[in-house]
Amino acid sequence: MCLRLGGLSVDDFRKVLMKTGLVLVVLGHVSFIIAAVLHGTVLRYVAAPRDAVALQYCVVNILSVTSAIVVITSGIAAIVLSRYLPSTPLRWTMFSSSVACALLSLICALGLLASIAVTFATQGRALLAACTFGSPELLALTPDCPFDPTRIYSSSLCLWGISLVFCVAESVFAVRCIQLAHQLLELRPWWGKSSHHMRSLPPPSL
Repeated sequence: MCLRLGGLSVDDFRKVLMKTGLVLVVLGHVSFIIAAVLHGTVLRYVAAPRDAVALQYCVVNILSVTSAIVVITSGIAAIVLSRYLPSTPLRWTMFSSSVACALLSLICALGLLASIAVTFATQGRALLAACTFGSPELLALTPDCPFDPTRIYSSSLCLWGISLVFCVAESVFAVRCIQLAHQLLELRPWWGKSSHHMRSLPPPSL
């Protein structure tokens, strides 16, 4: 008898779950690196608590790091669960971490959109606050500026754009993990469709 989960055989279900987890782990690590690079090259110069725009930049970057950690955790939970499908605690762990991952990634994406929009609206004044020249149009490397102002504007926008793409991808794969965990937990049918589950699953294959 071939056991099936959500229309897939158990072996296929394990493979889908493991691949989804691996993708989340990779996305989470890349997002973490992007957030670290963004802080090291841009935000460490504009961290001014009295400036609302700069504070918003820092909050979004902290949110990006937190989201990346949750994404990695969710991916690891999915990979471990693919080996131990009968474990109910692991099922709930993946379900809860995937929900948190999806929500944080969505919030992070909205925050990054806000950062991009504010940067365009203010012409990058918050990014250039550490420089002493008065106008953001005077983009020249001067002794009074701790970085190259000709690159910080484009670099920050580029990094925010890349991070935004990864946040959207993370939310998509997190929703996929939620769906898989939903099937394993035998909750109400996903999107009103009936699903076939087996209460007893074979032990993980060696």
